[in-house]
Amino acid sequence: MSGVDEPLDSDSSLFGFVDEFIEENVDPPSQNVNQFFNSIDNHFKPSFDTLPSELQQQALARLDILNYVEKRLSGGWTERNLSPLLSSYKSETGKWVPTWRVFVEWKSAYFQSGRDIFSLAPKHKQKGNRTKKSDSQLLVHEAINKKYLTKERLSVAEVFEYYKSRVIEENRNNPDGKIKPISKRTFYNRINELQPYDVAAARYGKRYADREFKMVDHIRPATYPMEYVEIDHTPAPVILLDDELNLPLGRPYLTILYDRYSDCIVGLYVGFRDPSYESVRSAFLNATLKKDWVKRKFPAIEHDWPCHGKVTYLVVDNGAEFWSQSLESALKPLVSDIIYTKAAKPWEKPHVEKAFDSFYKLLFSRLPGKTFNNITELKDYDPKKDAVVRVSVFLELLYKWVIDYFHMKPDSKERRIPYHKWHDSKWRPNFYDGIEAKQLKIELGILNTRTLGKDGIRIHNLRYDSEELVAYKKRSAKANKKGATLKVKTDPDDISHIYVYLEEDKQYLKVPVIKNSGHIEGVSLYQHERICAVKRLNTRLQKNEESLADTYLYIDRRIDGEVERISNNKQSRSTKPKTTNLSKIAKYKKVGSEGPVSIANKQVKNKIPPTLDVSDTDDLADDIDLSDIDGY
Repeated sequence: MSGVDEPLDSDSSLFGFVDEFIEENVDPPSQNVNQFFNSIDNHFKPSFDTLPSELQQQALARLDILNYVEKRLSGGWTERNLSPLLSSYKSETGKWVPTWRVFVEWKSAYFQSGRDIFSLAPKHKQKGNRTKKSDSQLLVHEAINKKYLTKERLSVAEVFEYYKSRVIEENRNNPDGKIKPISKRTFYNRINELQPYDVAAARYGKRYADREFKMVDHIRPATYPMEYVEIDHTPAPVILLDDELNLPLGRPYLTILYDRYSDCIVGLYVGFRDPSYESVRSAFLNATLKKDWVKRKFPAIEHDWPCHGKVTYLVVDNGAEFWSQSLESALKPLVSDIIYTKAAKPWEKPHVEKAFDSFYKLLFSRLPGKTFNNITELKDYDPKKDAVVRVSVFLELLYKWVIDYFHMKPDSKERRIPYHKWHDSKWRPNFYDGIEAKQLKIELGILNTRTLGKDGIRIHNLRYDSEELVAYKKRSAKANKKGATLKVKTDPDDISHIYVYLEEDKQYLKVPVIKNSGHIEGVSLYQHERICAVKRLNTRLQKNEESLADTYLYIDRRIDGEVERISNNKQSRSTKPKTTNLSKIAKYKKVGSEGPVSIANKQVKNKIPPTLDVSDTDDLADDIDLSDIDGY
């Protein structure tokens, strides 16, 4: 983390793109491979989701134990202090815990790396399967994973029957290596030894498991800025107008992040789409990165917006967008923990709910075009007709109200002012800057996998390629294997480029979209998808199904007619002229769309006696010198 900030868009040459349309006198890429990959500014370290899923889960599990112990530890990291906490963690969660010595090794690696979650991932993959085929443990694992830990929730008795059947099948196929099955009681014991949280998550879903094993019993007070940050969405009760067309666009959604320590709004996002991963991502980026751009964009704002930095605990509710796997995998490495509140209990994150109430009473209620929760309150008022506020004006008023009013207003008991409370803390959160800020955007990108073909990478109905990607393909054996795929991340706010993870280099490469791609510059993924949808709709509207059907049937019937005409010809195959010679004559005569449709002409046909047999055309063709008109 750094303490000096630079504008994200100030270094346009950071990625050093090379024009795809290279002059012929430039050295071929094969001679410049090292040159391309010595440019470290164009590459990024791997994100957490590039690790195998198993290693990710182990690292997150270790991080959970470390967070639990660190919050409760009083004194040094000694056996006397650690052993009771590890036992307490095991009794509360039902999960496995390491010995205190192994735990200290985890802690040392984590702290020495600057709390990098990569340090908690196991360093060595399993070196092959050391269990003999005759050992039934493999089949026990198979039965548990394939039949018990599934959403179908088979009973233990049914799973045991599957295990016995698999043992019988293996023994029949391998008579020389008989497997000795374990008893039913032993099998049941294996099931009972499984971690309860993992069982609940596999059989009932993560949402159910978190409710059962990760309760939030009380509102934990924050001790420093960005320790506990609450996030939520609400539809703004006001209809906005399009800036250019002056047409009502409807009610926008507002996503905000609220700092529990200072009572500041640390991040926000406004959009007309329903709450989704994209809105959470945009609001989270707004909260964690510096906001110097706000005063430049809205000169009427008087005060600065100092709130930014790394979030320790992110408090979310039960909205579907917060339970998505892509969101959790993206945010988990960036926050110490995600706290899920209980369903139908908004009081567990009361601060953000109270902030929404302030937004409505002190700002939204004053705007023309506001809406009401109860239709009976409308009476003769029509929000669409009375709407006058444009989107740009709404954004300006929203930012000014947050920065110059909400942050500067004392609370009801006049105990603190949010802006000064933020500055009063001696502790400052770490923040992302420069290359780390760019890395953060990659971390929060949308993850896909694609093959690397001769024409680069195709995704979102677009093609992405660069000289560096070509150079990587030339030297990467993995990328050239049949069926091999690469991890690709897309910034949903800008599809003019993607980030491709280079497995051998353990880093991302920024790859631009090929030129002449139309509307791509500065376009979001959502906008691009809508543009493509409109194009498809226009194509369907222009398509004449009846005309296409008539054309297809006409061609089909003409072909059948030609087949029938040849079949009715009584000439035997041996008497027909040679196709090779006639083909050469057809080339010479320019038979086709710009010439005649037959090699015959009236003069020739008149000179040939009526009694001439067709087979004589072989002699006629043989008499012509065709050496100079050979096909090319």
